[in-house]
Amino acid sequence: MNARRKLIILGIVLTSLVNPSALLAQANYPTKPIRIIVPFPAGRGPDITTRQIAARISPLLGQPVVIENRPGASGIVGTEIAARAAPDGY
Repeated sequence: MNARRKLIILGIVLTSLVNPSALLAQANYPTKPIRIIVPFPAGRGPDITTRQIAARISPLLGQPVVIENRPGASGIVGTEIAARAAPDGY
């Protein structure tokens, strides 16, 4: 391991030891349903794959995962909606 990598690891360890409350201050995530925007029509490959993934992660997260299909303009409509969504981590 080179010296730079050791220094970075040491910095991370020391930071977590100095202020461990910052690690515990996070609220439970997620606290509301998660919305996934699929910019393709329902029943196509990307939609089916997204629904299979959502079905598996929903029980793990304890929140419903909502799939919203927004087809149009070769995916641009759905992509713009996702880009304009509130930056809340959901």
